Amino acid sequence: MELFVDDGFEGFSLRTLARALGCSHTTPYRYFEGKDEIFAAVRAEGFRRFAAALRRRLKGTRDHDLRLRRLAEAYYTFAVSEPAAFRVIFELGQPEAEAYPFVREAMTDAWGVLVGTVTEAIEAGVIVGDPKVVAHTMWSGIHGIAALQLSGKLLMGRSGDQVLQTMVDALLSAHRPPDKERS
Repeated sequence: MELFVDDGFEGFSLRTLARALGCSHTTPYRYFEGKDEIFAAVRAEGFRRFAAALRRRLKGTRDHDLRLRRLAEAYYTFAVSEPAAFRVIFELGQPEAEAYPFVREAMTDAWGVLVGTVTEAIEAGVIVGDPKVVAHTMWSGIHGIAALQLSGKLLMGRSGDQVLQTMVDALLSAHRPPDKERS
């Protein structure tokens, strides 16, 4: 993951990979057809780690409001604790996932954690809206804060953690049923 992040997809080479692994430059070809397939495998692994991190944070939490907050925290924490994986799965230019079903499966699983958590909260009456729209809105907000934190663009002494909590509060407030608005 770090080689792809450091060199970019275009700059990554199998020779550099072989050097980093301490093996012959032909060894990666025993396992992969080329750079696209290696990147797909790395990307799928990133999505698997991401989905696992989300699930770990949600485990044992039944309160839907708290589950939404923990989901946001898990997403953000994953981004700042595994920045290479975050960049590989979300930022780097990459071959189409459709060419690699195992990447599509890992992406779908990770998205399923997010949209599933939002859907459950809507079904429980904690928030309202179209599950996919609310999930996309939540994803966009969390992702934006994580990306700004990683790029050092949060200003005026604010941390990603502080901004994340404010964004989650605003998002949940905007999607509360009228009879359940919280102050």
